[in-house]
Amino acid sequence: MDLFEQVEWANWKKLKDPEKEELVHQLLMYFVPPTVEVGTIHLVNFELYGIKCRTFELEFDGELFVFIPGNSEAILGWDLGTEGLRSHELLGFDVADLEKNTFKTTLTNETILPVSKWLEEESQYDLTSLEGISGYINDHTTDLRKVAIPAMFVQKYALPAGTEFLGIFDTITGTFEGEVEQFSQYEEIICEQLFPKLSAEQSFAWTFPKSLLVENECYLEFLPESDYYFVYSHNHFTHEELKHAVKRQGFDLLSEDQWEFAVGGGTRRLFRWGNELLIQDNQSGRQIKSKMDGANMFGLVIDTQQNHFELTNDSAKSKLINQLAEKETVIEKMLPLSTYFCSNHMISADKKLSPKEYLYRKVIKIES
Repeated sequence: MDLFEQVEWANWKKLKDPEKEELVHQLLMYFVPPTVEVGTIHLVNFELYGIKCRTFELEFDGELFVFIPGNSEAILGWDLGTEGLRSHELLGFDVADLEKNTFKTTLTNETILPVSKWLEEESQYDLTSLEGISGYINDHTTDLRKVAIPAMFVQKYALPAGTEFLGIFDTITGTFEGEVEQFSQYEEIICEQLFPKLSAEQSFAWTFPKSLLVENECYLEFLPESDYYFVYSHNHFTHEELKHAVKRQGFDLLSEDQWEFAVGGGTRRLFRWGNELLIQDNQSGRQIKSKMDGANMFGLVIDTQQNHFELTNDSAKSKLINQLAEKETVIEKMLPLSTYFCSNHMISADKKLSPKEYLYRKVIKIES
């Protein structure tokens, strides 16, 4: 087998650890630009919903990346409606009432396939029936297709658009850990914003802002339930400018196909973590939330807050969603977290990308 065949997932899984290590060092030599500093490399195991992958987590320019094997025949997209999902969750029934209710549907393949012909406007979806929910799901997910996905080094955490991670700022001690020299350029303005001079009365109402943007200088995001901010440098880019900036660093953005494979592994499930939609405040709910927020089967962490779009290399194909209004039904609330969700969000050529609204994830692709 040549190098490209060895990094196919079906073959990669059969390799022994020393063979994987030798192979990944070849990939680093041939595909990672010499301007990119390669840091620590670790063999790690990832698992989600029974799908396991033993792969590498490594640092490029101080940022975490994971190696994702390729798949020349990946099946992506969705046309199965509510298949695999739980009817009582979709229809809003309490689990305690299950024994007293039966759920019937006339849903058939014949009903699903021509759904685009009889559901044209958002208001026409009947989200109180499985038929209507199936139509809604199929129309808001990408088309079923077979595609070739190259092996890739993919950034583990997406970054706010136009930013580079500098470090962490502690609001209790006022100390910073990370790229101290770069942070020092912004320290005065950050401290002015986070520690304003307040009267005794004003101090009672003061809370730290969720984010702080000083355009073309720095951007801060508060970590929920902590005393810390993530600190980033910031440049105000359009989508095309961001692509060029990433390219100059030796990276690319993922295509929509590559994003869907990297997030869901090409599995035939609507959600990467399983079929659960209702996240209750109990032990089971916390376990589901842990799967949603934790690393996926390839080691990537995907934003679940629904307050950002994640960019691809196509300005007309953003993933995830910036959900501005609270939705009523569970499928409307949860579908944007689906691997195959299609937001139909278009970014105009001259729009500057706000880090409060957009995320991006760098990649190095193993292509001939």
